[in-house]
Amino acid sequence: MGRVIGVVGGSGGVGASSFAAVLAAVAGDAVLVDLDVTGGGIDVLLGIESMSGARWSGLRLAGGRLSPDVFLGRLPQWGSVPVLAADVPELDPDAVGQVLDVARAAGSVVVDLPRRAGAEFAAFLPHGSLVVVVARADVDGLVGAHAIADALPRIPTGLVCRRGEVAPDDAARLVGCPLLGELAPMSGSRQVMQPGRLPGRASRVAAGVLRGLGPAGAAVPAEVA
Repeated sequence: MGRVIGVVGGSGGVGASSFAAVLAAVAGDAVLVDLDVTGGGIDVLLGIESMSGARWSGLRLAGGRLSPDVFLGRLPQWGSVPVLAADVPELDPDAVGQVLDVARAAGSVVVDLPRRAGAEFAAFLPHGSLVVVVARADVDGLVGAHAIADALPRIPTGLVCRRGEVAPDDAARLVGCPLLGELAPMSGSRQVMQPGRLPGRASRVAAGVLRGLGPAGAAVPAEVA
């Protein structure tokens, strides 16, 4: 069974969904599952919104079990990454659990998590191997990240910070979880990422996160990339 890695932003506009996509691409065998129903759909972020394939609204799970091959074959792909985008205002927790079970039978799963602690986040938690909190390294960003990390139950959690006024090690201490990596500050313009042209630093941090997952799914601090 594959690992299930959740990615959540400590605040809005930190690029958590983009990092989730990079993490899935670097993993090489991962499905990208969007549970952030307020985020507008991760397929839009990735520029594949017009591609045919199932979104959450098109899944019919009641009364049966999907095989991993059938499930993955129905999803649009961003490069080699199958993507299940959120296009409904809320998700059924049982359906979330079934999708994560089916997806992890085929490999790793990267989950784009909502910041609010709703039913979607709760449905992820029993399956999660690691939660990556992406935060700006400034006071406001770290306060929000600490609130999210502090509210999590006993699940391995690590910080990926956007470079800012607070040093990375200090940021991790303030949030209360290990530092997994540091990214450049967000640029003013948002561009659609191409799967074959991933940001180099984000790819290195993603690779470090994956290396830091032990065989039992426990996270260990990774060296800042």
